[in-house]
Amino acid sequence: MRSKVLFVTRGDDEQFHDGFVYATGLAKIAEGGVFVLFLHERKMLREFEDEMAAAALAGEGDFEAAREILNEGNPDLKDEAEQRIRQLQALHGGDDLIVDYRTGTDGVVPAIRTVLQEHPAIEIVIISPSLMDGEKSLSFKKLRRKISRPVVTMSRPARA
Repeated sequence: MRSKVLFVTRGDDEQFHDGFVYATGLAKIAEGGVFVLFLHERKMLREFEDEMAAAALAGEGDFEAAREILNEGNPDLKDEAEQRIRQLQALHGGDDLIVDYRTGTDGVVPAIRTVLQEHPAIEIVIISPSLMDGEKSLSFKKLRRKISRPVVTMSRPARA
């Protein structure tokens, strides 16, 4: 099964699953699967040596190895992402709708662009409320200028 929906959420937020049911509903309609992108704050992973090694590899054109080095800066990221994937699958009754996932420490827009370049079958991007809330919320205008697929942003209801 090829993924047709990209669900982007904050990997270090307890509300990472907000919006996932909507993403799986769209994936069923599109007869595809969901690719999950967990984004983490870069400040958690700032280690100078890892960044320099990643920059050297990226300079040589080996972007995948550079990404791996940055994500290995915190070995728990992969384990945490796999645990969250299991939680998302359980949330949706164990369906095999989740095709693949990735953790990222880049900014939101570069991480989404990378996934879209590597997976051209993705037709729509769903942005979780965890990325749209708070002081570091994502700029929708910037997102629309840089992303060529339809984008759905979700927010939590306002509290009185």
